[in-house]
Amino acid sequence: MSVICVYGAARENIDPIFIKETEKLGRMIGMRGHKMIYGAGASGLMGAAARGMSVVDGYIIGVTPHFMHKFEPVYECTKIIETKTMAERKSVMEQKADAFIVVPGGVGTFDEFFQILTLKELGQLSNKPIVLFNIDGYFDELRNLMITAEQKGFLRDGVLDMFSFCESPEDTMKEIERQLNERTTEEAVGNNT
Repeated sequence: MSVICVYGAARENIDPIFIKETEKLGRMIGMRGHKMIYGAGASGLMGAAARGMSVVDGYIIGVTPHFMHKFEPVYECTKIIETKTMAERKSVMEQKADAFIVVPGGVGTFDEFFQILTLKELGQLSNKPIVLFNIDGYFDELRNLMITAEQKGFLRDGVLDMFSFCESPEDTMKEIERQLNERTTEEAVGNNT
């Protein structure tokens, strides 16, 4: 059983396709026996992922700073971890997660994605998988931006291989589990040498 971190929007006023697909993803995480860690929000795509997990009695770890309670309602998680700052919130999720799924979101979600990608590039995430769930083509322009950055020499070699884009909940979970299994195999081989 792995702990999968889900990053995503807290906003409610978005196309229902994003909510529907993220709820499916949450259900799949729980049905496949994984735990979910996320920012504890009850609204937007954070809430959608949590509701999906709850439908299948999945184990949900919510991480939230005290001051965020006035900005977004907190979901009734299996376990709540309270932090003092947003930085501490991100740090807890990074440390406890075995893999990361990024669903559509705004500034906070982009911040979380780029932080974990930077940490992975610097060897600080133990090669933890990162998958962007590209609902309705949401991340297409981000993909183009990253390709342009590589072509113009602003990314180190291999950075584009440190994360994946998937178009469905099923493909997202298959990719996460493929990479987790690959990592487990590599670690087992390393321990036997």
